[in-house]
Amino acid sequence: MAASIPEVSCREKLLEMTISPAPSKILGVPDVARQLLKKPPILLGLMLEVLPALYLIVYGKGSASGVVIMATVTAQMITLVGGLKVGALNSAIFSLLITVACFAPGHPPLAALLALIGGLWASLAASTGKGALVTMATSILTIMIMVPPQIAAGSNTHANHNVLAVLFFSVVSSGWGVAIGMMLRKGRTIPDIPGATWQWGVTQGAMVGVVLAVVAWIATARNLGQGGAWLLMTTYLVFKPMTPTPWRKSLNRAFGTMIGVAIVAVYIATLPKSAPPMALLFPASIMLVAAALTMLAQRWPYWCFVALFTPSIVLLMACTDASTKTVAMAGYLNGLRIEYSLLGIAIALAAQGVLVGTHAILTSRNSPLLKFASRANPGGS
Repeated sequence: MAASIPEVSCREKLLEMTISPAPSKILGVPDVARQLLKKPPILLGLMLEVLPALYLIVYGKGSASGVVIMATVTAQMITLVGGLKVGALNSAIFSLLITVACFAPGHPPLAALLALIGGLWASLAASTGKGALVTMATSILTIMIMVPPQIAAGSNTHANHNVLAVLFFSVVSSGWGVAIGMMLRKGRTIPDIPGATWQWGVTQGAMVGVVLAVVAWIATARNLGQGGAWLLMTTYLVFKPMTPTPWRKSLNRAFGTMIGVAIVAVYIATLPKSAPPMALLFPASIMLVAAALTMLAQRWPYWCFVALFTPSIVLLMACTDASTKTVAMAGYLNGLRIEYSLLGIAIALAAQGVLVGTHAILTSRNSPLLKFASRANPGGS
């Protein structure tokens, strides 16, 4: 006689056949949500960075897209490395400085003051370690001093509605970038960035700031415009006299600048003149993030950072102009970049030669000034 099947077993099998799992379990929705909250992917951060700029282009505010991307990415990366307080503070400083820069054209003293503040800001931030990526914000500031963003078409950069537009978009975008940076910190181990003493920060900042101030004053007085922007930025990138190997780092920066210029030239040559701003904005965003991650990794030669950072700035600057011919503008900016970058490299190396020689004299005489003139190599320097 065959054994009877237990009633409970039959009931369980019937339930399994008639009751299907919830759709969320079938699709793995809880697992996806859990992973996104535990360790949000970098790609998600990149999508969130670009999304506001896309909306601006669609709704006819493409001239603001460059400012939005630059403010968002710099705030995001500073926050990713330094945390909420460091990100919020430095983002506020960046927004304030680029807004004041709207008044710099035609006013050499103001341009020089902003350049001096930028040099001190970057060096003091680098000396803390957590503010290493402030160097990206300062690099952008050197451009903005000479060529402020013109978001409002048909107006001067110092017109009230343009100044207010720059302030609004930079503040909102910086806040958005801080939020993205805090999101991306989840589940990640942020490497310790080497710092330096505050004396190093003051000394390096004063040296860099004074040289930048002189260059900014002359470039503004002579109305060099875009050329002056590349001159000032290149001088900042190359001139770092208080690092342990100043000549090596300067040559790395000079080499990276030339590589970056070549990248832009090749890319622009492949685009039609009628290409939309997005053709510049998206690759610029990717390269700007890649530049920051390259510096954060601390295992790549410094010229790799500069080679990625240079084309991103050239392409983004073409999107900060009210003109609709962004590809032509990028080509024009890149042409100026070659000429004035070479001049900026020459100025930076000449100034560095003078200061390195002065440091050698102080060393030979055991000068007490060496307390403030000792070399260091913090991240972002």
